[in-house]
Amino acid sequence: MLSELITLLTCNDLQGKPLADCVSRITAAPMDPELDWIEGGNEAEFMQFAVLAELGDYFAMGRQAGQLHEEISEQFAAALAPVPDADMPLEDYFVWLDAELAARPTPYELLLWGNFFDDNHYTFIVRRADTPRILALAQELGLQVERAASAC
Repeated sequence: MLSELITLLTCNDLQGKPLADCVSRITAAPMDPELDWIEGGNEAEFMQFAVLAELGDYFAMGRQAGQLHEEISEQFAAALAPVPDADMPLEDYFVWLDAELAARPTPYELLLWGNFFDDNHYTFIVRRADTPRILALAQELGLQVERAASAC
């Protein structure tokens, strides 16, 4: 399940040995002494953090709409439309962005990755058609993931 989830979160970019190595490191996270700050954490909490640690090139992070939009836009060859208001509330930004991503030649969706370790919002841009499967896999693994447009 974890291999399939990682494959979908990376839009099939991570495969073969790199995927297997990534999954192995995520699975080993509860035994990683560098993660002992996740005190009393269950396996899912370690995995929640380890996915981000392993997939740094595949997510966008920020606290405000303008900051997130800049990082999200960098992940596309064809630039996204400029954000209407860099100071707009995140709830409004996520709804606006959802329409923008859905209208692309390959429809995408923004997923909000659960975060218990800092004040940032971590988001994955995934193919819209893969979202139901990603959400189902995440739920089975005990991970916190939700559609950004309906999260706030």
